[in-house]
Amino acid sequence: MKEDVQLMIDLQELDNHILAGRKQQEVLRKEQKSLEGQADKLVAIIEQLNQEIAAVQEQRTAVNQSLLQEQDNVEKAEARLPEIKTQKEYLAVLKEVDVAKKQAKDLQDQLTNSDEAMAALEEDQQEKQQQLDGLQESNSSRAHEIVEELKDIDEALVSEDAKRERLAKQVPAQLRKKYEMLLVRRKGVALVEAARGTCLGCNMYLPPQFFNSMLKKQGIDTCPHCNRLLYVMPLDQQ
Repeated sequence: MKEDVQLMIDLQELDNHILAGRKQQEVLRKEQKSLEGQADKLVAIIEQLNQEIAAVQEQRTAVNQSLLQEQDNVEKAEARLPEIKTQKEYLAVLKEVDVAKKQAKDLQDQLTNSDEAMAALEEDQQEKQQQLDGLQESNSSRAHEIVEELKDIDEALVSEDAKRERLAKQVPAQLRKKYEMLLVRRKGVALVEAARGTCLGCNMYLPPQFFNSMLKKQGIDTCPHCNRLLYVMPLDQQ
């Protein structure tokens, strides 16, 4: 097989390895981001629940202060009753007591509702915190594995990129230019084999005369259908 053909085959195989490595990097980084996103989502929910708990607690404190004030008003009003001398004033104080008691009851109901809301929020918050703790524990091991895998791929790609640069320099400039262009256009597959009269890149049949000419030349040609670079293996290697 001609030297240029073997160079191109070696270059395409190396590019296949590099492309596979970069695709694996993308997969791992997406998984890494997904793991982080799962935890971030739970953290945001917990923060929101904490804010709601704080708001309910603040409201409960205000309601409780109002309740204590109304209870104090009832006690003071009831304490005045024995000292009242006229029926009119007595009835007025009784009404004042009833109003204060009603307001105290309404406030007590609000406290009860607040306590129930607080309990529900705290239960939800504890549940989400447990989910977060479990998720972080299970994700921690995988996250470490991803970091190590990415490190290994990065190191391999540095080595392969250097090897590729040395190899590509050996390819004739015009052929290399065409190869690089096709590498981008054909998503990493610029060079393919022609076998049994077919381009293995687009799976289209090649004109018989064209294919026979390739067998004789044992060089690099261009597929008339997909424009990829073509080579054929010598008959004794097929």
